[in-house]
Amino acid sequence: MQTLLLLALFVFIARAVGEQQDALRKAAASLTVNWAFVAAASTIVLATYAVLIQSWRILMTGWGSSLSYGAAVRTWTIANLGRYIPGKVWSVGALVVLAQREGVNPVAATGAAMLGTLINIGAGFGVVALSGSVVLDALGPGYRTAAWIGSAAFVIGVVALPWLLPAVLRLLAARRPSLRMPERDLPHGAIWLAVAINVASWVGYGSAFMLLSHAVLPEVSGAVAAFIAIWTASYLAGYLFLVAPGGIGARETALVAALLTLGIAGSADAAILAAASRLWLIVLEVLPGLVSLALAPGARRPRS
Repeated sequence: MQTLLLLALFVFIARAVGEQQDALRKAAASLTVNWAFVAAASTIVLATYAVLIQSWRILMTGWGSSLSYGAAVRTWTIANLGRYIPGKVWSVGALVVLAQREGVNPVAATGAAMLGTLINIGAGFGVVALSGSVVLDALGPGYRTAAWIGSAAFVIGVVALPWLLPAVLRLLAARRPSLRMPERDLPHGAIWLAVAINVASWVGYGSAFMLLSHAVLPEVSGAVAAFIAIWTASYLAGYLFLVAPGGIGARETALVAALLTLGIAGSADAAILAAASRLWLIVLEVLPGLVSLALAPGARRPRS
């Protein structure tokens, strides 16, 4: 099963790269890439991964399950490969299974994976609502309203979680007595710390995208807030389009529309940035997972 999933992963990645080749080939003759900026942007993204992994550990620790940072990095980066297989459930499911194999309580592993995903999406909506109303209008007539509604629901949900989660776990324990429940309730501070980390992660991603844009097209200019809003909105559009592996197609369409609406880039430059950012993102999402697979101890390599 692992072999089949990896083969499927490489098929979808090859297809994604193939779709961007024409745009990059046309632009390659006139582009001079600033690799120092690319390195800086990549470093920010990898640092963002590092704090997101810590956010996931905070949620598990809050439920009384510990996982070393090295094991968390290995688990998170390998599970992250699943986002390039259609359906969006593979990466979350893999995170749960691999965390359990590291000795994490199964309920804590599942809860932390699902809660971390929801917090990340909700924080993204909040960042876009606060920094990019013009970007939302570019994507469609109802996007600004949807972002504000999503942000409000997110805040209400985070406030209510410390009271809702224990009730849900008690109900689950009553229906499934064989399950080993977490040792304690998730504290308020752990939830709010995870929220703060996820908000900061979107700021990091957007800042990295601004550096990448300057690396590829030095004439591109705009406020940092605009790049944060563009990246976050387009990434969420790709993530919520469930059938697209890695959000391929949906994210690029939203990215180009936002760049054009804000006047940051013309149509040709926007297409170049969309293609370049997709290839850059594939490398940064896939390479750490493949390295973790290669370095994982034999007994701990995922077998399904």
